[in-house]
Amino acid sequence: MTGGAAFVYGTLMAPEVLNLLIKRVPPHKPAKLSGYSRYRVKGQVFPAILHSTPQSQVQGMVLMELTPQELHILDVYESEEYYRERVSPELEDGTTVPADVYVWRDEYRDQLLLDQCDWDYQAFVAEHLADYLIMTKEFMEECFPDQQQQQYQQYQQQAQQQH
Repeated sequence: MTGGAAFVYGTLMAPEVLNLLIKRVPPHKPAKLSGYSRYRVKGQVFPAILHSTPQSQVQGMVLMELTPQELHILDVYESEEYYRERVSPELEDGTTVPADVYVWRDEYRDQLLLDQCDWDYQAFVAEHLADYLIMTKEFMEECFPDQQQQQYQQYQQQAQQQH
């Protein structure tokens, strides 16, 4: 495996979000992360995870072959409420893989809905994905304007080559 890996458990599981952020959907595999629990965040449509009991598990996937630039984009995207931690999620075949994960910082714990059910990916896609993609596009335009300009230029070049 070349590049880095990240265990994702929320909005970054959506291929549409990945395409907006890093311009591709990297190779990925379903996985689970033990010792953590996933929670909804007050007033938000994205989740967070915290260290939990050894029996607790979070379902997600491992994004593989991420470049340093792609990991940097994910670092900025995940904002100050999260920190990146090295973990070993378990793949469906029982093997583990080293990966980074974004964990919610304890100082923001009061923003989590600790007494409510787990965040639901299918509900996120059905109810919030369209608006979330607009927000993600605006994030990229604001935080990575050079990348947006490069993408536009590539689009223009492709259009000219087709004529």
